[in-house]
Amino acid sequence: MIRKKIVAICACTAGMAHTYIAKQKIENEAKKRGWDYKVETQGAAGIENSLTEQDLKNADIILLATDISIENADRLEPYKNVIKVSTGEAVKNTANIFNNAEKTSAKVVKDSIGKEIFRALNTGISKFLPVIIASGILFSIVLMTGNVTNGNIEPSNQFFIDLKQVALYGFAMMVPVLAAYMAYSIGGNAALAPAFIMGYVVNNPVGYNQVSTGFIGAMIFGILIGYFVKWLKTIKVHPVIASIMPVMIIPTVTILVMAPLYIYGLSYPLDWFVKVMVATLKGMSEVNAAFLGIGIGVLAALDMGGPCSKAATAFTLAAMAEGVYGPNGVFRMCCAIPPLGLAVSSLIISRSKYTKEEKEFGITAFFLSLAGITEGAIPFAAKDPKRVIIAIVVGTAVAGLLGMINGIDSLVAFGGLVALGGVTKGAIWYVIDMFIGALIIAAILHFTKTTAVETEKSKAIEVD
Repeated sequence: MIRKKIVAICACTAGMAHTYIAKQKIENEAKKRGWDYKVETQGAAGIENSLTEQDLKNADIILLATDISIENADRLEPYKNVIKVSTGEAVKNTANIFNNAEKTSAKVVKDSIGKEIFRALNTGISKFLPVIIASGILFSIVLMTGNVTNGNIEPSNQFFIDLKQVALYGFAMMVPVLAAYMAYSIGGNAALAPAFIMGYVVNNPVGYNQVSTGFIGAMIFGILIGYFVKWLKTIKVHPVIASIMPVMIIPTVTILVMAPLYIYGLSYPLDWFVKVMVATLKGMSEVNAAFLGIGIGVLAALDMGGPCSKAATAFTLAAMAEGVYGPNGVFRMCCAIPPLGLAVSSLIISRSKYTKEEKEFGITAFFLSLAGITEGAIPFAAKDPKRVIIAIVVGTAVAGLLGMINGIDSLVAFGGLVALGGVTKGAIWYVIDMFIGALIIAAILHFTKTTAVETEKSKAIEVD
């Protein structure tokens, strides 16, 4: 009997939890079926276990479990036996993907524009996250050693003044990096240079009225430049000219088209939109703030670091780029609540309702919660989705509501207790509301989850 072979590439937005959980799920399913397998990861540490040309040729199925544009995507073009899913699908529906692998790979599936744009946004976020996290940590160091007055940091000496300046330069890089890699996701390498330039332009005052549109402008022009470059690359030119297209003609033509389009056209409506958004967020009543907090909490918990969470990330970072820090503070707190709640439930409040394996998940979930990594909840949700997802959504939504009412602000783009130094307003409430949300999750699971029985294989069987 000929053994089937599956190869896969896993890449999530942050390049951390989803990437490696998906890898583990695919490998476990392949082992169970007696298939040969090899899984490449493109995570925060770069490309690991890279697929060779021979691996791709010998594979019966090539599985792409990705949320972003992958590196070296050109190598996959000759192959038709490719399945595309999100990392979340690979984690939750691994068996179904394998069951339908041959049938699905026979179909040529072209991404819709909506999916292409969402992947571009995720790619942009994945590339600027290390930039803004590093800058945020520097900012946190300055915060811990200085004084905050009316939202301004007063460093304690010249070293910390310089460190603050470096952090601010890092924050300023966020917008060009977002624009560049959104464009790259759609238009390839040739889109990088013009999008970097336009990302810098939209983030600085320009034109007669000195308009700046920041994060929103970067997203719009990342998409526009990506598609414009993609179209330019389809134009047939002489081979001599083709060689200089990516480095000279495409970047120059793109800037000559996009810069006037922005300066004399789109900058004005985008500026108006940004000002309305900022005014609305700053002028929210307590009731409206509470509803916003509920929405942030639901998005943070619903898919545990998936597309819903990334949509919330984009919104909160856009608000933060305009000087509105409340939504970001609440979101960063909410990211830590699902894994913290499950850790409290499995390790303290309802120990008898979890197997030994699940308690080990609880230890991992606790440490992931410290860094605001929501994916720590995934192993629990995979085993008992109905009860766990309801519990984490309710608990996190309540905490989000409280966080907005209590006026939590954060200047850093990462969460959990390790981000406490970046919380400039409501630091005590940041901790209290986080634990309230976690305790609500643990309480719901205590009353809804049934007692687990260990089998010889240490698998949980629920007694109804």
